[in-house]
Amino acid sequence: MKTKLTLSILGIVNILQAIGYTIFAETASSFMFNTGQEAQNLAVLLQYAIAPAFLMIGLMQFLSRKLPVVDAKNILLAVIIAYLPLFVAFYYMMNSPLTNMGIQDFALDIIMFSLTLFTYFKPKE
Repeated sequence: MKTKLTLSILGIVNILQAIGYTIFAETASSFMFNTGQEAQNLAVLLQYAIAPAFLMIGLMQFLSRKLPVVDAKNILLAVIIAYLPLFVAFYYMMNSPLTNMGIQDFALDIIMFSLTLFTYFKPKE
């Protein structure tokens, strides 16, 4: 798959997640977490805090889509490496009594990881 297409998809998805985390922070936190109001407020604040990181990552991915394949593969490798501990965190989140999360909540991340992995090993100009 073309690295340009994959980096475009990754970038756009991360930018949309940043926007979603900001707009839907309260709604998402209320049905993702089994906690009291104080913890819900903290979850909302953490959603607001993580949104700029997703925006930054998404912009870097989207703006780097025109890099040569060798450089694009380095960015894809960084995404692959970063997803590994994230999947460990997802496992703990799914098994926590404080959350209402299951594998379906991480389907988009699994798809993005698979796309990244495929493109890393079979890049096209």
